[in-house]
Amino acid sequence: MANPRSSQGHTIVAVLVALTAVAHVALAVAPGAPPWITAVSALVALAAVALLVAGLSVQRYRFGGPEEDLWLVACAIVGMVGVACGLVLAVVSVAGRGGVDPWGIGALLVDALAVRLAVFTLRRVPARR
Repeated sequence: MANPRSSQGHTIVAVLVALTAVAHVALAVAPGAPPWITAVSALVALAAVALLVAGLSVQRYRFGGPEEDLWLVACAIVGMVGVACGLVLAVVSVAGRGGVDPWGIGALLVDALAVRLAVFTLRRVPARR
């Protein structure tokens, strides 16, 4: 029986991981960002680039199996760290400066969408017998 999960979910998650990397690089180099935000955003961006390279360079990650499952879980974890960073940044910036960085909001939205779609794609795995 063929794998009912298509590669479209993988492709969409890969695009969102690429957008996560771009948003976190922009957040890391933003002027006036606290040093801890710069460090965490740089780590999230590096992890996103590593996941993107792993997901696109190895063919077996595209077409199901335990390797793709691990890749999707790793994408969800990186997205959750990015969401936590974005939420803390939003709370700190509103409490301290009174404004919200647009890159922070963008990174928060992209990370949340990446987590949701990675989990949704992972849930489409058929039961193994």
